[in-house]
Amino acid sequence: MNSLRFIPRNALLAVGTAAILSLTVAAQAAEGWVVDFEKAQAQAAKEGKSILMEFTGSDWCPPCKALQKNVLSKDVFKTEMPKSFVLLKLDSPRDKSKQTPEEIEQYKVLSAKYGIQGVPTIFLADAKGRPYYQTVGYSGDPADKYVANLKDQLGTLAKRDAAFAKAEKASGTEKAKLLAEGLSLVDDEMALKTYGNVVSQIIELDAENKAGLKAKFAGLKDSVEFKSELEATMRGNSNKPEDTLAAIDKLI
Repeated sequence: MNSLRFIPRNALLAVGTAAILSLTVAAQAAEGWVVDFEKAQAQAAKEGKSILMEFTGSDWCPPCKALQKNVLSKDVFKTEMPKSFVLLKLDSPRDKSKQTPEEIEQYKVLSAKYGIQGVPTIFLADAKGRPYYQTVGYSGDPADKYVANLKDQLGTLAKRDAAFAKAEKASGTEKAKLLAEGLSLVDDEMALKTYGNVVSQIIELDAENKAGLKAKFAGLKDSVEFKSELEATMRGNSNKPEDTLAAIDKLI
């Protein structure tokens, strides 16, 4: 007699779903990657590590596939990188059937926040999610060279943190200069997007523009905001050139 005939169908479905989910989680854990930004932040803070964020298009992007094959799947990457980094995979595949709605929405939010223009894009960031290194595309470097370059960037983080630590003990214009020194290691636009509180401090500390920092960062801020509004305007009127031109003229 088949004993399964006496088990309710919904109970069987629940068991099957749980088994699939556990296999998925186990597979992710085996690869050493997480897919949740907040969990990556919490883990990085707890373990005193940085976050390696990979924005990818796993099932359609040739450079992403090459990076996965030649670097991310290699033993040197899987052994060395987790020593200093929490690995966070942010995927935007064509086939989204294996992703949760939360993962799909998370990619939209984070790709906008970090200004993703193409994949693969790799960020190295602190536990707060503030980047200190970025690379776009895949140059074809072998895994050992790729890993060595990423590990070398921990030196950039150390320089940034040293400048910020000195700033904690300073005040006024001198503090503004030290904060700006820390930000100089990061792309200007990325600094404005992800170090907003630091930028605000610099502008406030150099309120009279004695060091020229208020003018610099206020100007950059206006420029980035204008660029963002311009892009939104162009997207909103993409089907009507005459409307786009009128909207741009109004914005200017």
